[in-house]
Amino acid sequence: MKSPSLIACIAALLSLPATAVGAQERAAAFEAPKAWAEFATLLHERYGYFARSGVDGERILAAFADRARTAPDDKAFINVLQHVAHNFADPHFVVGPLDSEDWSIAPTASDLFGRYDGGNFVISDVRENGDAAGQGVRPGMTVVRVEGLTPRAAVEDVTGRRFAELSALQIDFAFNVALAGHRKRARTLELADGGRQRRFALTASNDLAQRIEDGPLLTVERHGRIGVIRINNSLGDQKLIAAFGAALTGLSDTDTLLIDLRNTPSGGNTSVARGIMGHFVDHDRPYQMHVVPFETRVLGPTRKFVEYVAPFGTRYPGKVYVAGGRWTGSMGEGLMIGFDAIGATTVGSVLAHLLGALDNATIEGSGATIDLGTEQLFTVTGLPRESYRPTLYLDHAERTAQGDPVLAAIAR
Repeated sequence: MKSPSLIACIAALLSLPATAVGAQERAAAFEAPKAWAEFATLLHERYGYFARSGVDGERILAAFADRARTAPDDKAFINVLQHVAHNFADPHFVVGPLDSEDWSIAPTASDLFGRYDGGNFVISDVRENGDAAGQGVRPGMTVVRVEGLTPRAAVEDVTGRRFAELSALQIDFAFNVALAGHRKRARTLELADGGRQRRFALTASNDLAQRIEDGPLLTVERHGRIGVIRINNSLGDQKLIAAFGAALTGLSDTDTLLIDLRNTPSGGNTSVARGIMGHFVDHDRPYQMHVVPFETRVLGPTRKFVEYVAPFGTRYPGKVYVAGGRWTGSMGEGLMIGFDAIGATTVGSVLAHLLGALDNATIEGSGATIDLGTEQLFTVTGLPRESYRPTLYLDHAERTAQGDPVLAAIAR
């Protein structure tokens, strides 16, 4: 006969929701040293950008190994992995699940881009339609405080390391994460503007990302004989293929087309990209090259292949420009190098540098989810995608109340 206490325990367990039972099982199974070893192996074998200029993967893992192995629970372990990801200075490398107090994902949910010039932390670009632009934040302003912290302290908060230990690349990345703020929290910035200091109370940057997600897949404009198709971070939505074709048909009487990718900071897939580029080729054309590091590191032989775009839909006969900037990332960057390869003219500033083709992984015994680039991507001539710059290069590509630098450049 079972004891009353045992019966009560079994009854209590059976009454729990399945999600709660699953969480208890994960918590019971969690072993921090084992989970850390699996995470380190994942990066060593599959991450395409484990080491590059400004990023020493071995040093990063060494800096966090003790903290990860001694994490008291899975949540603390995931927090350590999030610090690790930030140290790799790669917007594609994201550790979840994210809660309301975690940092926002930049550039998807950011409206400011800044840089450290060795002395000051300066705003370089301001995203169109963000709260920062609406409140008058402008390039050239110096950041004095972020959420009450000095920029150096904010960088250390994002990375979990001392400022002096970080490379220039890591500092700039962490600074931009800090500018984006926490996912569900309003932001405060103190900026020096000429001879005066100003305080800005900004909405959570995730509000802008949500507004874009809830909006149209694309918008269409006309500027004289120039037609503009602006894609609104929808490169992962298969419905965009038909929407783009319809928009292109509506602009068939124009002489020049501008495909505006300045609002595509994240996501996408190659079928949507090929569904767009297919309107601008009359035969199969190569548009990007892939290298899979896992094959070399683990199996031996190198795996490298070139992806092609085939004709699709009605071909546009006019001149084609493709615009990108600080908020052009992932498949948006893929389209920039792809359109360059098939003969369009690219225009804009430095792109977002989301590294590689994204893949997902999990850690056994942990609730951690890992997004990272497992395929290195190159132009068809072998240039790393993150090194690509538009043909018509602009220092600043974002639209402002004063005008559109991209339209001005192609109208010359």
